[in-house]
Amino acid sequence: MATESLKIALIYELREAYKALGYSNADCDRFEVGEAAEHIAAALKNLGHEVVLVPDIHSLVKRLAHGEAREGQVPALLEAYQIPFTFSDAATMTLCLDKGRTKMVLEHFNVPTAPFAVIHFDHTAEKTQVSLDEILSMIRMSRHSETLLSQYPLFSIESLCDVVNSLRDSSPSSLGVLVEKYLPGREFTVGILGTGEDAWVVGVDEIYADDWAGEADEIKIGWDDQEADLACQTALRAWTVLRCRDGGRIDIRMDHSGSPVAHVMEINPLAGLLPHWSQLPMIAEHNNVSYNELIEYILKSALQRRRGRVLN
Repeated sequence: MATESLKIALIYELREAYKALGYSNADCDRFEVGEAAEHIAAALKNLGHEVVLVPDIHSLVKRLAHGEAREGQVPALLEAYQIPFTFSDAATMTLCLDKGRTKMVLEHFNVPTAPFAVIHFDHTAEKTQVSLDEILSMIRMSRHSETLLSQYPLFSIESLCDVVNSLRDSSPSSLGVLVEKYLPGREFTVGILGTGEDAWVVGVDEIYADDWAGEADEIKIGWDDQEADLACQTALRAWTVLRCRDGGRIDIRMDHSGSPVAHVMEINPLAGLLPHWSQLPMIAEHNNVSYNELIEYILKSALQRRRGRVLN
C-alpha cells in the first residue's frame, strides 16, 4: 500500500457528453469510456487516498474533442502547472495517437513494425473522394512502397481506393488511413507496468479467432511460449524507447508461424481500466494481479517521479 495519503483528481470522459455536443457514434468510438471511473476511484480509496472526480467539464470536453493530440491535452495542461499525474507525458501521448509517426520512431530505434504508408486526408479536405492516383502517390513516398504495392494481400490495388474512401466516410474526423503489410502470424497483447528501466511485463495474452470476422478471444499464454516471450521482449523495448510511463498495453503480431521477428502493431499508453473487460486488467487478472494491485502499481510508478523531482 502507498505510504502516504494523497488527494487525487480522476479526470475521465463519457461518450454521452460528446454526443450531447453533436458528435456521431463513429466520432465517439475512439473515446475512452468513463465506465471505469467508479472502479478506479474505489481502488484508490481502498489504498487510502481521497479521490475527486472530474467528469466532462464543458469547456474542457469541447477542447478534448478536437485535434490529433486529444489525449495529450490534459497531460500538457498538468505539465504547464507542474501538477504530478499518472501515465505518459503529453509528448508520448500525442505521438502514440499518430500511428504512422509512431512507426517512424520505432523504425529509427530498430524496433520491428510492419512495412507501411500513410494516406493523408489533410490536402483533400474539400473533396469527397481520394483518387487512386493520389493514394498511389502517397504510397510511393513511403520507404516500403515496393513491399506494399507488390504484396497487398486482400484486395487489388484498384479496390484499395474504395477501401480508403469507405474508411474516410465512416470516420469523417480522421486525418488519414494507415496501410500496412499483412502479418499472418500470431497476435499478442502485452501488459506493461512501470517506467524506464523499472518497466516490466505483467503478462501476455494471445488474441485468437477462427475467421477474424467477429469478436476475437483473449487467451492467457504461459511464460514458456517462445513466440510470446519474444513478443514481450519487443513490447518492452518499444515501451522504453517511446518513454511510456506507469502502465499500458502493446499489441504485437508475428510475421508468420515460427518467425523470429515480432512486430509492434499498436502502442496504447492510456489503456482501458474497466475491470473484467478492458485488456490490461484482464491480463493482470490472468497473472494473479488483482485490480487494486494494478492501480497501486500504476500509482507507485507515478509517485517515484514526484519523489525524484522528474518533470518529463
